[in-house]
Amino acid sequence: QKRGKAEGVGSMDREPRSAANSLPISIVDALQTPNFNTLDLSKEHKISTAVYLMVDVAGAASAWARNNIPEAHIWAFTRKVESEYHANPFHNFAHAIDVEYGVYRYMCLIDAERFLSQTMQFSLLVAAIGHDIGHTGVNNPFLVETSHELAVRYNDRSPLENMHCARLFQVMTALDTNLFVNIERDLYKELRKGIIHAILHTDVTKHNEMIKDLGMLYQMNSQSFDDLKPENAIKSSSEIGLISGMLLHGADVSNPIKPWEVCARLARLCMDEFFAQGDMEKKAGIPVQMLNDRDKVNTPNAQIGFIEFFIAPMVTEMVHLFPPLHCLAEFLGQNIQNWSDIWQQEAAPAPDVVAKVTARVQKLSEKMQVLAQQAEQHERLKQG
Repeated sequence: QKRGKAEGVGSMDREPRSAANSLPISIVDALQTPNFNTLDLSKEHKISTAVYLMVDVAGAASAWARNNIPEAHIWAFTRKVESEYHANPFHNFAHAIDVEYGVYRYMCLIDAERFLSQTMQFSLLVAAIGHDIGHTGVNNPFLVETSHELAVRYNDRSPLENMHCARLFQVMTALDTNLFVNIERDLYKELRKGIIHAILHTDVTKHNEMIKDLGMLYQMNSQSFDDLKPENAIKSSSEIGLISGMLLHGADVSNPIKPWEVCARLARLCMDEFFAQGDMEKKAGIPVQMLNDRDKVNTPNAQIGFIEFFIAPMVTEMVHLFPPLHCLAEFLGQNIQNWSDIWQQEAAPAPDVVAKVTARVQKLSEKMQVLAQQAEQHERLKQG
């Protein structure tokens, strides 16, 4: 039995305008490159971009959406979600669209249609749009430390991510913003489960476990991935869930694996948000978290550490599994070198410190460049 028909919704029944017609060709073209930047988009262009990626781009997911979801509902849903994002420096609606774009681009590059159903692909785009809805501008440890109502409600376990899931599905309780109003009950339950799983795995505390599982997946199925036949390895629900989580989480923390101009701007905005939290921590008399003290933390140096210990292991596994993602390693190698250069200019560190950090940066940069080159060559060889 279906969950209800999208009828009787007044003015929303009118045929909506095409998202493609609402966007300048420059934005549409940029979405097919690694250079797309959401930061300078107007509110309307952000909303239109979100809808465009769900229903107007080529591919099975958008075709399924056009055939199964009233487009008026997609517009109303997107506008409602946008209204529930706060004007944080980083965790805002621009970030949500950037993550949706990242998920879309990754799925295109790895030809995800070979192993992810069209409904799963669509659900990942929905998860991306809503993955930070209602974000408070502070992180989970702050919520727990201050006994915030979200930490109390969710028993200190991923309070932000649990709240994002709840808020996203609360948006869909209204008829005109319910994307899945015409979907069979069993499929709805499957889509809901997938969206919740993906969003909950954007909690950074799950990062290391995810990297370990990705490495194990490659080791157990290296021949399939090396032959560019991931569909032979990604079959079970757990494997599909792992890759879905990788796509959303990878896009969520993708600042360092973007072209430098975008990477640098996003990093500064993210650190601005961290520093604002640090100010709150000082005012509240609670411990200031490691990256949050604006009087002690140097942003370029913080980015070097973030890339080296957090992002590089993830990118290594992503490229091992999917060689067409080699551009991520290439950008990462370039960006850590750029951050190192700026760090030396801004912080004027002692020569012995410079020597140690430079050696680390050079080693990682070269490793990423080799990884990118080998993956690109392998891809060309396999594709003939």
